[in-house]
Amino acid sequence: MAELASMDSSLYKSVTTRRGLKYNYYYSAPTEEKAVLLFVHGFPNTANDWRYQVAFFRELGYGLIVPDMLGYGGTDKPTDYAHYTLSAMSQDVIDILDAENVEKVVAIGHNWGSALVSRLANYHPERFTAFAFLAVGYYAPSDVKFSDFLASTKQVFGYELFGYWYFYSEEDAHKTIEKNFDSFYDLLLAEDSKLWATHVGPTGALKAWVEANKRTPTGSYLSEDVRAP
Repeated sequence: MAELASMDSSLYKSVTTRRGLKYNYYYSAPTEEKAVLLFVHGFPNTANDWRYQVAFFRELGYGLIVPDMLGYGGTDKPTDYAHYTLSAMSQDVIDILDAENVEKVVAIGHNWGSALVSRLANYHPERFTAFAFLAVGYYAPSDVKFSDFLASTKQVFGYELFGYWYFYSEEDAHKTIEKNFDSFYDLLLAEDSKLWATHVGPTGALKAWVEANKRTPTGSYLSEDVRAP
């Protein structure tokens, strides 16, 4: 399919960062002195999620750096959570830029990718000319306790926005998700966006949905070629 061909496998490269982690990333050099765009995906995605943007901007001559982020796709997947601090992952991204001798880029983040782009703006502002945030906006560093943050989202929005984080942090969460993957996939990419307020955000709701193996139609924007096996 044409949209998949835009992420030509011959343009994928790998680099080992200074802390010894291998990153897999797509790279296309700019033409006519166009800017280089860094696309940072979120959860549960890979670099391939940007294939439409890659096709569009590459045709216009923009440079493109599109990594599989740590824990995803062809990039290393360390099991020690300490590897996933945003400060350390920010340096990993800089190591990718250095590997391509790219001094400055425009960073675009989606979902959890927006969190990392936020920290790139904090830790390495000199390497970026602009930032864009999709689905999740920029947020400043904070030492607010998660439980207090969760309570504040309920007060503002009427429900907990991120209660599912507790489920993700459980030691065997991945086994539950793998066992009923279609249920998990359906809910996170549901056609009915209102399900987030009732079955994702509130503490315990996502776990209950997946354990019950419930199903729901996924978004009409999705095609079968992007569904994980």
